[in-house]
Amino acid sequence: DGSQIVWIAPSGGRDRPDPLTGEWYPAPFDTASVDNMRRLADHSGAPGHIYPLALLCYDIMPPPLQVEKEIGERRVISFHGAGLSIAPEIRFSEIAVACENPEEAKKAYAQVLHDSVIEQYNVLKSAIHESRGLEASSPTVSLSQPWN
Repeated sequence: DGSQIVWIAPSGGRDRPDPLTGEWYPAPFDTASVDNMRRLADHSGAPGHIYPLALLCYDIMPPPLQVEKEIGERRVISFHGAGLSIAPEIRFSEIAVACENPEEAKKAYAQVLHDSVIEQYNVLKSAIHESRGLEASSPTVSLSQPWN
C-alpha cells in the first residue's frame, strides 16, 4: 500500500534508568530486531524507509524500575512535557559499504540508528528537563513547535 507509519521499539520498549545515575536513556538496540525491521521494509512491496525516532515521555507514565514478568504492572500517571524527534532516513546500504561482512554491517547499522536516537534524546532532555525549549537545538537536531 505505502503511506503507512510503523513504530518499532528495537530494544523492546523497556527503557530503564541507569542504576548508577538514575538517568533515563534509550536501551541498547537489539541487532536482530533492527535487521528484521530492515528486511521487512526491503521486502514489503512498497518502498520502505527507516528513520531514527526519539520519544521522551517517561515522566508521564514511567515503567517500573524493574522489569516485571506479570501482566498488570502498576503505573503512575502524571502531567509532564513530552518530546518527539525524527532524524533523517538512515539507509542500510550506506552503512554496509564500509563493513567487511553482513554481520558487521547489521551491528553497525543498529549502532548508527541507536547513536542517532541518543543524540536526539539528549536534545529533547535538554529542551524539556533543563527548560531550554527550542534553544536546545543542535546543528544536527533542530527542534520546532508547531503551536504557541
